Amino acid sequence: MSYLVVGTKSGTAWDVEVRGVGTTTSPDLNGVEAAARALLAAEGKTDSATVDLQLLLPDFEADLSEERVPHGNRPNIELISGLILLAVVVGAVAFVLGRVL
Repeated sequence: MSYLVVGTKSGTAWDVEVRGVGTTTSPDLNGVEAAARALLAAEGKTDSATVDLQLLLPDFEADLSEERVPHGNRPNIELISGLILLAVVVGAVAFVLGRVL
């Protein structure tokens, strides 16, 4: 037996619907599975701790985008690219010098 669990972002929390059983909430994304299992246990499902849950989180991508680094605090991409290039060039020079000497 398995249950389809649909998590939907609702303000700062998540609405958790276990299809065919009922609905509950979770304060954050990490608690969606635990909330679904707690609902199953409350409804008397004896296999609530081990049953297969099919998690469908249509708002998951939107939630991840909210966790991004604010634009003003992002590292400068040109600086990072330059440092990577410098490391590659220094490594290549060290390799060549190692082969020649």
